[in-house]
Amino acid sequence: MTDSFSNPPSSGPNLTQVDGPTNFGRFAVRMLIALAIPTLAILLWIKFERQTPAATGEIARISIFPVQAKITGGAAGSPGMQGQDEIINQMMVLAHVRLHNPNQAPIRIEDDWAVVTLPDGETRRSLAANASDFEKVFVAYPQLAPLRMEPLRRDTVVQPGQTVDGLVIFSYPLSREQWDSRKSMQLTLELDNSKDVTLIAPQG
Repeated sequence: MTDSFSNPPSSGPNLTQVDGPTNFGRFAVRMLIALAIPTLAILLWIKFERQTPAATGEIARISIFPVQAKITGGAAGSPGMQGQDEIINQMMVLAHVRLHNPNQAPIRIEDDWAVVTLPDGETRRSLAANASDFEKVFVAYPQLAPLRMEPLRRDTVVQPGQTVDGLVIFSYPLSREQWDSRKSMQLTLELDNSKDVTLIAPQG
């Protein structure tokens, strides 16, 4: 008589190895390379920044010339009716700027502008007059002749170790009172081959 409750043959799990054991040595090397690349890039960037000092500069002098224009009122509504006259205030700012290049390569002035910040935090931005407008200023206002000097032009190239200076002219829709109460004026020179330079104009 056969015992129906006799133990069946062993049917334990049959483990088949599909992948070889992970090579932890190779994995560690890959991780080290992955970490080393960005670290090296940061170190090279820091080294490059230290070897390439930013250009420096100063605003040697600020001169202002208030301009007040009167626009006669035209027709207001019906033909023949005279409108009110309008007074427009304009502040011309002439800045004598110096720029020094301490780099090992030439730098070039690409653009320049200045921002005036008023007491309430409002800002007024003006691009420097281009070569044509620069000449027109001294034709229109000959009394500015004593302040005239060579302009600091866009596209001026400054050689390594060289310092250049010149005049830049800005124009703002401000009265003399608004100008005198300003919080600051910051002049920015946008440079090729170097960081931009921002200069603080004297308050006087």
